[in-house]
Amino acid sequence: MKNKFSWRAFISFGLTYAMIVLLVSGIMLYVSPPGRYAHWVNWTIWGFTKEEWQAIHTLFSLGFIVLSALHLIWINWRAFVWYFKSKSAAKFNKKREFIGATVLVLLIFFGTVFSVPPFKSVMDLGEYFTASWEKVEERAPVPHAEQLTLTELAEQMHLTSVDEITRKLKIHEINFDNTNSQTLQDIAKLNNTTPLAIYEIISKQAANQKQGSGIGRKTVEDFAAELDKSVDEILAILHENNIKAQAKETLRTIGENNNLPPRDVYKLFSE
Repeated sequence: MKNKFSWRAFISFGLTYAMIVLLVSGIMLYVSPPGRYAHWVNWTIWGFTKEEWQAIHTLFSLGFIVLSALHLIWINWRAFVWYFKSKSAAKFNKKREFIGATVLVLLIFFGTVFSVPPFKSVMDLGEYFTASWEKVEERAPVPHAEQLTLTELAEQMHLTSVDEITRKLKIHEINFDNTNSQTLQDIAKLNNTTPLAIYEIISKQAANQKQGSGIGRKTVEDFAAELDKSVDEILAILHENNIKAQAKETLRTIGENNNLPPRDVYKLFSE
């Protein structure tokens, strides 16, 4: 004979699971970085993004509330009512417990609202963990830069044209469809990378190129001889990528004039 389904056990197990998930997700959100940084570097922990942890925490909180209400109303309503009154209704039972619980709740609530120690210390510790993720060199140029399109980013970076950005992305084989509608976050997802990585490609300057490689000091004519290509062929490749260049110019000069590192210019005609 099958045992009758026990709603009491079902609700108790559900509350236990929900409590564990809320504990874990609460800790993750407590130490997680700010949203602007989490989006910028595609932050994850245990395989979940910050938004996914927030969704988990929110939905399990809702489930915990529902199960708690069922536990109170369906299973423990009589005991709960008895706490407030005796069978004869002559006096209030568990008065000290009721007052103590009320005072504790009010203390935590107003202590948190008015940032009174030790509640303030708990929040300050969370802020410390939150800030510890963010590194200066990884900060976005503007808050929520991952939501900018390439056209908007060009304006933010004060570039003369969005062509400078698209040229760099093409050199690094970054796929994109529309400079006016796709955001950095969209492009990063399309290329399985982060908005930060896309921005580093875009913002890389010729001055960032390592010195001493010799590439920047050579002219187009020098490379034509080394690669067994004609000068016109190399210049044609550069012009096809909207790079202005002349035969006697060095790659460093070409890079500076076109806002590109010399190695990126070299990559175009050397492959």
